[in-house]
Amino acid sequence: MLSRLLCSKLLTHKRSLLYVFPPEIRFIFRRSDLNGTTFEHLFNTSRLIHSSGLHQEIAISSPNSSNQDSHAVSYLINSCGLSADAAISVSKKVHFRTLEGPNSVLALLRNHGFTKSQVAQFVKSDEKIFAAMRNARWAFQTDYTTFLVPKIAFFREHGVPDSCIALLLTNHPPAMMRRYDQFSEALVEVKEMGFDPSKSVFVLAVHALLKRGIWNRCQQAYGKWGWSKNDILLAFRKHPQCMNLSEKKISKVMDFLVNKMGWQSTAIARSSSGILFSLEKRIIPRCSVIKVLSLKGLIKKNLSLLTVLQAPEKSFLENFVIKYKEEVPQLLGVYRGTVDALEA
Repeated sequence: MLSRLLCSKLLTHKRSLLYVFPPEIRFIFRRSDLNGTTFEHLFNTSRLIHSSGLHQEIAISSPNSSNQDSHAVSYLINSCGLSADAAISVSKKVHFRTLEGPNSVLALLRNHGFTKSQVAQFVKSDEKIFAAMRNARWAFQTDYTTFLVPKIAFFREHGVPDSCIALLLTNHPPAMMRRYDQFSEALVEVKEMGFDPSKSVFVLAVHALLKRGIWNRCQQAYGKWGWSKNDILLAFRKHPQCMNLSEKKISKVMDFLVNKMGWQSTAIARSSSGILFSLEKRIIPRCSVIKVLSLKGLIKKNLSLLTVLQAPEKSFLENFVIKYKEEVPQLLGVYRGTVDALEA
């Protein structure tokens, strides 16, 4: 009864709670009215499907496997409510080892109020549904009233809006499965650092601090480039994800920006989001263009890192490549990596 009471209280923010599941699992819950009883039944139904191994009775076929015979198509039409075309399509993607498993899954869904059309939609999404159940195993093996409810409540007590809680659940759901003491300590520490709880960056900072081992390695990596603790804190406040990178990533990006581009190491701390971009796909192509233009005196040399890296692709091309095609015909080649910056 306590579980049902807590579940009912969650209804004021049920949309946020749903984000703990992959998109394919959220579909199941959104097809219901989500009253307290139904929500609890659906959650437990999904856990039962997963824990019982019933989803393993339906195996995803490889692209090279042969089509199933007409019996499988007939089963999908008659038992699952699929149209003929949909049944043929699904039969090419899955293989029923036995009918016992699929029948049990269908019975569970129907017993918990799923209509024929909802069951059909579930089955049509089978490949993603069952893959999601395997990949999100932790979501079905824990008690959400124990792990999620207290943390969502703690977030709210500190002024974090539902939209930000949903962001964390969507992008970093395992963070909500940490021990409550670790979770609360990280949240309080982030608040003491001066982060605004009403902003999305707050929950990203909480997520970063929960990975304390990675945080410490990042701190050491930046320290090798002369960053002080204040520089690191400044970078973290600008973009918390800069403290969630590999040492190799930090080293390669800093080496390019400092040694090849000539940017001051500590100045990069003020533009820490730039470190997150792909070195090969964005940083090197764009910075190479800027280097050519700077050497030729076509642009000022004190452009900020964010001006260079954050601009949308179309905007960057228009302002730094197409604009100077007469003066530097090979600039597009530099951008594409087919021409060396020193040869342009």
